[in-house]
This record gives sequence, structure tokens and C-alpha cells, in this order.
Amino acid sequence: MSSRNALVRRTSGSRGDGQATAPPSGHGHEPPWWSLSPERARTLLLVAARPTICALAVTVLLVLVVMLTTGTDLTSAPGAVAATWLAAHQIPLTVGRTTLGLLPLVPTAILVWVAARECARAVPNRPTPIELGWLTGAVLAGPLLMTAVCLAVTGDAAGVTPLEPPGPVTAFGWVIVLYLGAAAGGIAGKAWSSLCALVPVEIPDWVVLGARAARRTVLRMLGCAALATAVSFFMHLSRLDGAYHQAHNATDVLGMTLLSLLYLPNVVIAAAGLLTGAAVQFGAGSVGLFGVTAGQVPALPALIPLPEGPSATWWPVLLLVPIAVGVLGGIELGRTSDDRPGAPWATLTSAALSTLTFLALAILGGGQLGAVGWVGVDLLMLVVLMVTWFGFGGFVGMVFARRFLAPAAPADDYDDYDDDIDYDDYDDEDDYYYDDDEDEIDEDEIEDYDDDPAIELDAELITDIDDDVEVSIAAPGSAAPPADDIVDAEVVEPDLPEGDDSTGR
Repeated sequence: MSSRNALVRRTSGSRGDGQATAPPSGHGHEPPWWSLSPERARTLLLVAARPTICALAVTVLLVLVVMLTTGTDLTSAPGAVAATWLAAHQIPLTVGRTTLGLLPLVPTAILVWVAARECARAVPNRPTPIELGWLTGAVLAGPLLMTAVCLAVTGDAAGVTPLEPPGPVTAFGWVIVLYLGAAAGGIAGKAWSSLCALVPVEIPDWVVLGARAARRTVLRMLGCAALATAVSFFMHLSRLDGAYHQAHNATDVLGMTLLSLLYLPNVVIAAAGLLTGAAVQFGAGSVGLFGVTAGQVPALPALIPLPEGPSATWWPVLLLVPIAVGVLGGIELGRTSDDRPGAPWATLTSAALSTLTFLALAILGGGQLGAVGWVGVDLLMLVVLMVTWFGFGGFVGMVFARRFLAPAAPADDYDDYDDDIDYDDYDDEDDYYYDDDEDEIDEDEIEDYDDDPAIELDAELITDIDDDVEVSIAAPGSAAPPADDIVDAEVVEPDLPEGDDSTGR
């Protein structure tokens, strides 16, 4: 919007007094944090309730189907529903004296994705910190309320089932962590520019580039791990009969198959740790690229790809996979960032964020499994090896790209444009939104503005108007006396493109 057009809009409706129309009262000031419009309150209520109600409905349906299929007494249905809800949020359960902390990740991923999607749909075009706070609270409110109800139900059902309620700190802690991540993902996916603007310090470009490279690195590593899992599964198909040895009927076979599918992300995360050289522990036993220690392994079809000992001499060759992933990420950063051998900040950022992401995934994908003990990746070795492979490989790839490859063409940044604006909400004639900071007119710009010399205007800027003085308006050179009525009018010239010498009339 040009300064001249802004001036015309701001002075429309005035009676020639030379003053700009004042903005609506209170404009430019943030409302108090407790103020909510009815429409906004309805949106927040949907964010809080809809994912939770849908998840609870699916949980009840699945529990009833399983109990009716297996002929279980329905008196334990409330406790089973509560336990399923808690297990879907990675909250460890204790049945009798057995602790089950190794829980499937598929339900958790679905719940977090649904909450993040609902949050992203409710993010306004240009959110304020107060709006983001309300939205984050709405994302947390529904799951926390349902978790409190489930904890109470498991406590009441302790006399019917051997299920012991988990600690409230652990339960609420897991729920808060998961849904804070969902809220952050939903807000960042919809309003990343606004989220960065809330940070009190300026974010360097190498941090943003390193974060994007870390996301690609994590996805590539997970893809390689999934491919290695599929190849190992087909190489060990002979173990399929032994995995279903404990199944006595078709219902057991179906249940074990579904359970294996739910644990599939856990297996892929363990495979990613195994490819880096970290050992996968099964209580006292472990499996790694450099050796296998005997231990108790659960009989589950999902564990068919697990290699058996003794370790083969070619297994360490698989270390080339994380190194290659790191080199590829370094090549991309060498072409797109300002990294150099003396200052590889984006490369190191990518390696650190990738390692932290896999550490979080390994914590989610592991846990206690009854008498077996801890099942999961060796976390300390995972951190050390991933930082080494991603950092070293990324540095080598970055140096190679800086010396032998041409820089990549800069991509157009469309993050500053918002395609979700509903232009129907704006009136073409009267309802113009203006901001004092953006549309404030500089007097120097008005003085420097050079009108077309061919246009002569018989006008005078009057600052002090005396009510007793009559103001007459007449055309230049006209001999006719002015009319008694004074016409309030103004000439508006449209903006002309640069280089156009026409008058614009």
C-alpha cells in the first residue's frame, strides 16, 4: 500500500478539516489474557475435546471387540479402557508384580499427530503470544483431564483386576511432554515465522539450515533402518513358525500379528541404533554389530529380523550407512550454507539435533519388559556413535562440497507469505485495516514528492480555519461567481507504475 493511497483512505469521510480519521478506540493494544471471543472459545473447546473424545471412542470400541472375541467378563471393561489409554501415552503399567514399560509406539504416534493437526487448524494467521498460550493450554487440557479420570478408574478397579495405578507424576509428566510436542509441531507447521518472531534473540541462519538438515538426516536414517529390517525379515523367514509357536488358534495368530505391527516403529528405531554400532539390549543379553550376548528374547513375530549370534565378520560394514547419511547431509549444507572448514556451525548443529532426536525416539521405543528386564538401545553408546558418524561424515561432505561442487541456487523463501488469509473478511470500500506504525506518513516524503509539472492545482493547505471566514471554490480562470453551497471534494490519483509520465487521469 503506497503512502498516497493510505492517506486517501485515512482521510475519507472527513469534512476538509485536514485531520486523519482516528482508528477505532483500543486498536493496537493487546486484549487482556482472559478475554476470549465466543468464536475463539468455541475453537479452543474443539481443540481440547475433539481429539480426546475420538481417541476414547476408538479405545472403548477396541477393548469391547477384544473382550467379546476372547470371551472375557465385561466387568473389567472400565479398568481395561483406562489401562489402554494410559498405555497409549507410554505410561508404564504394573500388572501384579510385572512392570510393562515397553509399549508400542503406533498408538502414541497417531494420538500426537491428531492433536498436532487439530492445533495447526486452530492457529490464527498472525498469532499473538496470548493466543498461542491459550492454544497450548487447550491442547493439554483434554488429555490431562482424561488421564486423571483413568487414574481414578484404575484405582477403583484394583479390587477387580490386578492392575495397579501408576504414579500421578509419571502419568501427567508423559502426557504433558507428548502433547507439548504436539502443540509445538502444530504451531510451527502453521506459523513458523510468527513463532520465530517471539524468540527474544535473533536466530542465526546456520541454526535454521542445520535444523532442516537434521530433519532430512533423521528421515534418511529411519528409511535405511526400515529397509534393513525388511531385508532381514525376508532373510529369516524360517523363524516364522517358531514366532507363532505359542498361538493356539486363529484369534491368537491375529492378536500376535496386530501386536507386532503396533511394535514395528520400536523395531525400526532399534535397527537404526544397531546400524550405528550401538547394542540393542534384552535384559542381560545384547545384540550388536561386534558381538552377540545370549539373553531371553520375547517370542514375537516383530523380532524375526533380529540377527542371531555369533556375529559375522561383515556386520561392521553396516557402519557405512550412518556415515553415508552424514556425508550426504554435509554435502547439502556445503552447497546451501556458509559453512567452511573453520566454522562448520550448521553441520555441527545438524549432527547434534539428529542425535537428540534419536535419543528421544530410543527412550520412547524402549522400556522394562517384565522378567526380561530393560529392552532397548544402549543410550550412551547411541549418543556417542551418532554424534561421531553424523558429525565426522557431515564435516567430510561439507568440505568436499565447498571445494568440488558449485553452490546450490538459493530457493525462494515463501515463509513470509500467508496463503490462508480469508480475503472475504475484508470490505473493499470501508473496512481497511491500518496500523499506525506501518501507515504513518513521513513529512519529508511528502515534501520530496514531485508532482507532474503539467498539472496545476488551485489549492492551498489551510491549517487554521476561522469559522467566520467564507471559503469559496472556483475553477481556475472562471469569471462566474462561486455558488453558495460549498462542495467537499478531493482528487484521488491512482498509483502510477515507474517510468510512466502520464497524468493518471
